[in-house]
Amino acid sequence: MKKYKLTINQKEYETKIVDYSDSRAIVKVNGHEYEVNIAQDTKAVTQIVRSPKKSPDIEMLSSSGKKAAVVTPGTVVSPIPGLVLSINVKVGDTVAQGDTIIILEAMKMESEIASTAAGTVKKILVKEQQSIQENDPIIEVG
Repeated sequence: MKKYKLTINQKEYETKIVDYSDSRAIVKVNGHEYEVNIAQDTKAVTQIVRSPKKSPDIEMLSSSGKKAAVVTPGTVVSPIPGLVLSINVKVGDTVAQGDTIIILEAMKMESEIASTAAGTVKKILVKEQQSIQENDPIIEVG
Protein backbone atom coordinates (compact mmCIF):
# COMPACT_ATOMS: atom_id res chain seq x y z
CA MET A 1 0.00 0.00 0.00
CA LYS A 2 1.57 3.29 -1.14
CA LYS A 3 1.37 6.36 1.07
CA TYR A 4 1.09 9.89 -0.25
CA LYS A 5 0.93 13.33 1.34
CA LEU A 6 -1.34 15.68 -0.56
CA THR A 7 -1.72 19.37 0.04
CA ILE A 8 -5.06 20.84 -1.03
CA ASN A 9 -5.82 24.51 -0.23
CA GLN A 10 -2.83 24.64 2.13
CA LYS A 11 -4.19 21.69 4.13
CA GLU A 12 -2.13 18.49 4.29
CA TYR A 13 -3.77 15.06 3.91
CA GLU A 14 -2.17 11.67 4.51
CA THR A 15 -3.46 9.25 1.87
CA LYS A 16 -3.05 5.59 0.99
CA ILE A 17 -4.21 3.75 -2.11
CA VAL A 18 -5.87 0.61 -0.76
CA ASP A 19 -7.03 -0.88 -4.07
CA TYR A 20 -6.76 0.18 -7.70
CA SER A 21 -8.26 -1.10 -10.94
CA ASP A 22 -8.80 0.35 -14.42
CA SER A 23 -11.40 2.97 -13.52
CA ARG A 24 -11.83 2.61 -9.76
CA ALA A 25 -9.68 3.13 -6.68
CA ILE A 26 -10.23 2.87 -2.95
CA VAL A 27 -8.30 5.64 -1.22
CA LYS A 28 -7.85 6.11 2.51
CA VAL A 29 -7.61 9.82 3.42
CA ASN A 30 -6.80 10.70 7.06
CA GLY A 31 -8.19 7.31 8.16
CA HIS A 32 -11.40 7.39 6.07
CA GLU A 33 -11.86 5.20 2.98
CA TYR A 34 -13.32 6.66 -0.21
CA GLU A 35 -14.20 4.99 -3.49
CA VAL A 36 -12.96 7.07 -6.37
CA ASN A 37 -14.05 6.65 -9.99
CA ILE A 38 -11.33 7.48 -12.46
CA ALA A 39 -12.47 9.09 -15.70
CA GLN A 40 -10.66 7.89 -18.78
CA ASP A 41 -9.52 10.54 -21.23
CA THR A 42 -10.89 9.18 -24.48
CA LYS A 43 -9.31 11.96 -26.54
CA ALA A 44 -5.75 11.12 -25.64
CA VAL A 45 -5.00 7.91 -27.49
CA THR A 46 -1.37 7.16 -28.00
CA GLN A 47 -0.47 5.50 -31.25
CA ILE A 48 3.01 4.54 -32.23
CA VAL A 49 3.54 4.74 -35.94
CA ARG A 50 6.75 3.34 -37.32
CA SER A 51 7.83 3.24 -40.88
CA PRO A 52 9.36 -0.02 -42.05
CA LYS A 53 13.09 0.04 -41.55
CA LYS A 54 15.46 -1.12 -44.20
CA SER A 55 18.22 -3.18 -42.67
CA PRO A 56 21.63 -1.68 -43.37
CA ASP A 57 24.15 -3.39 -45.55
CA ILE A 58 26.95 -4.96 -43.55
CA GLU A 59 30.58 -4.55 -44.50
CA MET A 60 32.61 -7.63 -43.62
CA LEU A 61 36.36 -7.78 -43.13
CA SER A 62 38.32 -10.93 -43.71
CA SER A 63 40.76 -12.21 -41.10
CA SER A 64 43.59 -10.64 -43.10
CA GLY A 65 41.93 -7.25 -42.65
CA LYS A 66 41.01 -6.98 -46.33
CA LYS A 67 37.64 -5.54 -47.14
CA ALA A 68 35.30 -8.34 -48.18
CA ALA A 69 32.15 -8.04 -50.23
CA VAL A 70 29.29 -5.94 -48.91
CA VAL A 71 26.56 -8.32 -47.86
CA THR A 72 22.90 -7.72 -47.15
CA PRO A 73 20.92 -9.32 -44.33
CA GLY A 74 20.08 -12.88 -45.33
CA THR A 75 23.42 -13.41 -47.06
CA VAL A 76 25.23 -16.41 -45.59
CA VAL A 77 28.99 -15.91 -45.45
CA SER A 78 31.68 -18.51 -44.99
CA PRO A 79 32.93 -18.65 -41.41
CA ILE A 80 36.20 -20.29 -42.52
CA PRO A 81 38.32 -20.59 -45.65
CA GLY A 82 37.96 -23.89 -47.49
CA LEU A 83 36.91 -25.86 -50.54
CA VAL A 84 33.21 -26.21 -51.39
CA LEU A 85 32.57 -29.97 -51.43
CA SER A 86 28.81 -29.91 -51.90
CA ILE A 87 25.91 -27.49 -52.09
CA ASN A 88 22.85 -28.95 -50.36
CA VAL A 89 20.28 -26.45 -51.71
CA LYS A 90 19.23 -24.95 -55.02
CA VAL A 91 17.66 -21.62 -55.97
CA GLY A 92 14.00 -21.61 -54.89
CA ASP A 93 14.44 -24.01 -51.97
CA THR A 94 13.00 -22.99 -48.62
CA VAL A 95 15.49 -23.14 -45.73
CA ALA A 96 15.16 -22.65 -42.00
CA GLN A 97 17.76 -20.96 -39.87
CA GLY A 98 20.28 -23.64 -38.92
CA ASP A 99 19.72 -25.89 -41.97
CA THR A 100 22.94 -27.22 -43.50
CA ILE A 101 23.37 -25.56 -46.88
CA ILE A 102 27.04 -26.14 -47.79
CA ILE A 103 29.73 -28.68 -46.91
CA LEU A 104 33.24 -27.18 -46.81
CA GLU A 105 36.53 -28.98 -46.55
CA ALA A 106 39.10 -27.18 -44.47
CA MET A 107 42.36 -28.75 -43.26
CA LYS A 108 41.22 -32.27 -44.31
CA MET A 109 38.01 -31.92 -42.27
CA GLU A 110 34.46 -31.47 -43.49
CA SER A 111 32.45 -28.60 -41.98
CA GLU A 112 28.73 -28.13 -42.32
CA ILE A 113 27.79 -24.51 -42.99
CA ALA A 114 24.32 -23.61 -41.71
CA SER A 115 21.93 -20.97 -42.94
CA THR A 116 21.93 -17.90 -40.72
CA ALA A 117 18.48 -16.86 -41.95
CA ALA A 118 15.17 -18.47 -42.80
CA GLY A 119 13.57 -17.99 -46.19
CA THR A 120 13.92 -18.90 -49.83
CA VAL A 121 17.30 -19.37 -51.53
CA LYS A 122 17.62 -16.44 -53.95
CA LYS A 123 21.19 -16.89 -55.23
CA ILE A 124 24.00 -19.37 -54.88
CA LEU A 125 27.23 -17.42 -55.12
CA VAL A 126 29.73 -20.33 -55.15
CA LYS A 127 30.28 -23.56 -57.10
CA GLU A 128 31.35 -27.03 -56.02
CA GLN A 129 35.14 -27.47 -55.92
CA GLN A 130 35.59 -23.68 -55.57
CA SER A 131 38.02 -22.35 -52.97
CA ILE A 132 36.54 -19.64 -50.78
CA GLN A 133 37.87 -17.40 -48.05
CA GLU A 134 36.51 -16.50 -44.64
CA ASN A 135 33.62 -13.98 -44.90
CA ASP A 136 33.05 -14.68 -48.61
CA PRO A 137 29.30 -14.53 -49.35
CA ILE A 138 28.09 -17.99 -50.36
CA ILE A 139 24.27 -17.93 -50.52
CA GLU A 140 21.54 -15.26 -50.43
CA VAL A 141 18.40 -16.16 -48.51
CA GLY A 142 15.39 -13.86 -48.56
